[in-house]
Amino acid sequence: MFAEPLLRAQERAMKSKSPVRKFLWRKRVWFESTFALSVMEPWERTMVLIFFFIIWALTAIAAYRALPGTLHFWTKRMDFYLHGNETARLSSFADMSIAHSSL
Repeated sequence: MFAEPLLRAQERAMKSKSPVRKFLWRKRVWFESTFALSVMEPWERTMVLIFFFIIWALTAIAAYRALPGTLHFWTKRMDFYLHGNETARLSSFADMSIAHSSL
């Protein structure tokens, strides 16, 4: 009952000449088998996928907000360690305090 749509999709993917479609089918099967989505009820599968999407979205937002400041800080710190520039050291600590205050 639950496997019928997957079997029809598998037949379409295998008959297709498109390597992209076959690749996407393999990734779908890998994802569903890794997280046991194929044995879940439809509402459970929806809940798990929503949970994964929320976690992914929060991680992407955190990376978008924090990564540029962190990369700038580590660039200044690397500049200090490689070149021994005292002004780089002072500005990196100022950047660090600015980055932490903006959070």
